[in-house]
Amino acid sequence: MISVYRGSDYFEAQLLRDLIEQAGLQVFLHGASLQGGLGEVAVMGHLSIMVDEKDQFQAADVVMAYERGDFTLEDE
Repeated sequence: MISVYRGSDYFEAQLLRDLIEQAGLQVFLHGASLQGGLGEVAVMGHLSIMVDEKDQFQAADVVMAYERGDFTLEDE
C-alpha cells in the first residue's frame, strides 16, 4: 500500500477516504485510532490515506480534485 494523503485533520481525512472509496478504490485510513490518544500533544501529519500501489494515480487524482474545490457545494 502507498500513501496518497498525509494530514492531521481527521474530518478532512475521513471525507477524502469516502471520496476515494466512491471512486471504487479500497482505502485504509492509517493513524485514525491515534486521534483520541493524542490529547494535548501537537502532532502534525499523523493521518495517512493508503491505497494499493496500482490505484495510486487514480486516488491522487481524487485528492487533487478535492484540493481544487471540484467537490464544493454551490450556494443557491
